[in-house]
Amino acid sequence: MELTPRLTRNALVSRAAAAGSMVLLRNTNGALPLLPEAGEPLPAAVFGIGQLFTACCQKAMTPWRTIDILSGLSASDRVKPDSLLAHKYRSWALEHPDGAPMPLERISLEELAEHNRAALIVVTRFPGDERLSLTPGEREMIAAVSAAFARSVLILNTPGYLELGESARACAAVLFMGVAGQEAGYALADVLTAKSLPCGRLAHSWPEKLSSFDEAAETADRFSGYRWFDSFGTELLYPFGYGLSYGRAELGAVSAGLDGTDVFVTAEVRNTGETWPVQEVVQVYVSHPEGKLEQPVYLLDCFAKSKLLEPGESQTLTLRFPVTELSVFREDASAYCLDEGYYDIRVGTASRNTCVAGSIRLTRGAVVQPVEPLKLGPALCRSRSGAAAYTYPGEKEELEQARRHAIRLSDRNLPRGGRKKGREFSGCRGDGKPHTLQELQKGWCTIFQLVASLDDESLRRLVCDFGFCPSELPGALGASAALERYGIPAVTLAAGSDGLQLTRDIRDDEGKTVRHQFCTAFPAPGLLACSFDPALIGSVGAAVGKEMKEYGVALWLAPGANLQRTPRQPGFWECWSEDPVLSGLCAAAMAAGVGENGAAVLRTADTRRALAVSLPAWRDLYALAFEIAAGSYRAALLPALSVNGEPLGENSPLVRSMIVDWKYTGMFLADGERYTNGPTRVELEKSALRIVKLLAERKD
Repeated sequence: MELTPRLTRNALVSRAAAAGSMVLLRNTNGALPLLPEAGEPLPAAVFGIGQLFTACCQKAMTPWRTIDILSGLSASDRVKPDSLLAHKYRSWALEHPDGAPMPLERISLEELAEHNRAALIVVTRFPGDERLSLTPGEREMIAAVSAAFARSVLILNTPGYLELGESARACAAVLFMGVAGQEAGYALADVLTAKSLPCGRLAHSWPEKLSSFDEAAETADRFSGYRWFDSFGTELLYPFGYGLSYGRAELGAVSAGLDGTDVFVTAEVRNTGETWPVQEVVQVYVSHPEGKLEQPVYLLDCFAKSKLLEPGESQTLTLRFPVTELSVFREDASAYCLDEGYYDIRVGTASRNTCVAGSIRLTRGAVVQPVEPLKLGPALCRSRSGAAAYTYPGEKEELEQARRHAIRLSDRNLPRGGRKKGREFSGCRGDGKPHTLQELQKGWCTIFQLVASLDDESLRRLVCDFGFCPSELPGALGASAALERYGIPAVTLAAGSDGLQLTRDIRDDEGKTVRHQFCTAFPAPGLLACSFDPALIGSVGAAVGKEMKEYGVALWLAPGANLQRTPRQPGFWECWSEDPVLSGLCAAAMAAGVGENGAAVLRTADTRRALAVSLPAWRDLYALAFEIAAGSYRAALLPALSVNGEPLGENSPLVRSMIVDWKYTGMFLADGERYTNGPTRVELEKSALRIVKLLAERKD
């Protein structure tokens, strides 16, 4: 096939995004990187059928190419896969197209160890695979290979968490590759051979036991992910935010203070190594006043990534956020409140690698932002009373020191917001004339006049059939209704959390391919979030947007902004992170990248049909990512989900309150029923205004 400039450009974006997101979890005795010796590529033995059956994207995605691990390594000029072993795996794959593992009995480990300087062990899981632990065969392979090779590297080509046990400690190095998109093999080779330096950090915790996730996700309260694991002292293999580099980065001087009512944190990042450049992610966590036992011990508030630092180079990063971000929701006050007491500011490079940089003492509690009153009903809420939270040597002394020198903040100095009252909508007033979308775009009528001129049938088709009409674009999810009388065109909606899911090969009635739709498969959101790099994620969004424009896709169901609570949940890899702040910022960056050429749809990837949650937990945790991202989106998908028995229809109290509090002005689509009950003309007009506004803003 002939490569177009767009195909080449987007392939490079996918490759760079994958390499910039992979996480180095372990590296002992300089096992990585793999570099040439005596001017010759380093000979390496590659084990595991995943080197050929590589998980690059979800099965519904049909990119124009996929680069498996063996192909990526074979194309490198720094490493040389063992040809005899590769031939054996290729022959086995031809005989076993189902991806069955090749038995170790077919391999002489002693002979391979004699002719190769390193071993790579690939463990693969495709998205949707319910096997979340190593199989007996995989454990046997890891044990045998790591015993034969002192330089053994475990490659985790998985959507996310996998229970590893002692196998993780048996290998000299462990790399979380994730589901890395169509260029997966090339990107992995780049990282293993130091053409790209590992700078990813885990977007979800990695406990020793899979059962720890079950315990954490048992109740939908304020504890989830590291908020549970660190508050209850769960044993972890790797904490949230963790990742290594080939070089060595250290935090130098750190400090925290107040500038008016903004908290500012400074941290010096130093490259203390002698060989490799490094990048580091500075993470700021905040502990709320003691005694609030329904709160986690600390929460991520913000982060920043350093530039690439050469050996001996340093950079001072400054992070700022309003003190009101430290508020929590109080149901009895229908408001976000700051409690009296000490707010400890922690700075570090992972949730379990921080120091206390300072403390702010609020002398009296205060209401900082009233919200739309709402009741969700009772729900279970756990307390950390009596729990032994994670701690580290010297933490107690750091807290005492920080509180002795705490910065006092009076509640009188706090900015306070008024309740955002939503004005009751009573319907559109027309002028008695028919109007078209083109007239609206030229300023010849108002949006209210156009919507008022729609007859009842057209109004219902525009709103209720949006996304459910067939599309002329092969493989698209659906389209809106075309209302020719009003000059309203059909718009196409496409799915795909890792790129556009369109039919790749278009065939005629005789089965002959007449044209192609070559879309790019990008890394899964669960891997992209590990980059902790909104600019990198924005570049992926921009690449998707260009494909949307090329194929005529107006709306893209972008990756979900709900949380990774447990790897057992459907669509775990389609979500960004277990943390709402990281999830919201990643989702916003993706939408901003898409925005120039199309519109991303803010959606949930969780297919659960019911959620029992308290209102404080809903606002402070589960809805926070959506709140952070909402301003970047012009469309949002209402999931087929009920919260405490209340369906999330467009006219439900819960959704109405979110619209008012977040000042969301975009349109809605529905995954199921759009309304909790039969809509009135006024409710349909209210929805139509949001749809028509988006259509009028289209640039095509």
